[in-house]
Amino acid sequence: MRERLRPVRVDLPPHGVFVLESHHAPGFAMADSRHDFLEIFYILRGGGTVRVAGRDHRCGPDDVVVVPAGAVHRIIDDAAGAGPLSLYGICVAPEVYRCEPAVARVPPGRLPLNALALPQLRAGLREILYEQALARPGHRAAVVGLTFRTLAVLVRGTLAGGAGSAPPGADAAGHAAAVRGYLDGMARRFYEPATLDGTAALLGMSRRRFTQLFRELTGESWLGHLTRLRVAHACRLLTETPRSVVAVAFESGFEDLSSFYRAFKRHTGLPPQEWRQANA
Repeated sequence: MRERLRPVRVDLPPHGVFVLESHHAPGFAMADSRHDFLEIFYILRGGGTVRVAGRDHRCGPDDVVVVPAGAVHRIIDDAAGAGPLSLYGICVAPEVYRCEPAVARVPPGRLPLNALALPQLRAGLREILYEQALARPGHRAAVVGLTFRTLAVLVRGTLAGGAGSAPPGADAAGHAAAVRGYLDGMARRFYEPATLDGTAALLGMSRRRFTQLFRELTGESWLGHLTRLRVAHACRLLTETPRSVVAVAFESGFEDLSSFYRAFKRHTGLPPQEWRQANA
């Protein structure tokens, strides 16, 4: 993991959105700064203060801090205690969200997001990072679209809609079709927070029925399949990007490092850093 003593320099690409990753070293220093783009900081770990327009906002893990375009701001790490900050920043040019005036009215500083909005924002951040890192054809359009959805979450302060609605098929054929459709999307949305019970309810069937059909179609459990997809993506990031292990864990859908290390070693036989060195 590369630790920084100075802020990341950002030059926005033509499509107007860029996500930065910054892991601060002890002694990180930042002068008062002003940018012509909106910044949305998500705190991954550590603690500190983000000063926005002269007001201090204490922040720690899972906090979201908004710095409006043109606002003077500064990040000050804790000298002790929680340790230096590790964070992501979504940088968005004003022309991207000009069609939605409500974005400009999101209050600066730490947002009091509720328990429903925060998982949606985390999922959106992961999706943007996924598209930005792989840079597949169409990724710019995907990044902008996903950024719009993330901005909507900030504006509403709550979960905007759902991933889908339960299909009406209560019969066996309808249930099987629903699980097949879910499987098709699972390969692209494995990094989103999910539970077995919640997924079964979303598809309109019991946990027992869902797990039975899922195993029939895949030959493995729901959690086993989900973990395998996440570890496969982690391997891809470890070999194709210089991203830190902490970032790889987050972007692959793991909620904490310990569960990532356990799952990764169980599937590959090595801890992430050793696997990266062996497959460099």
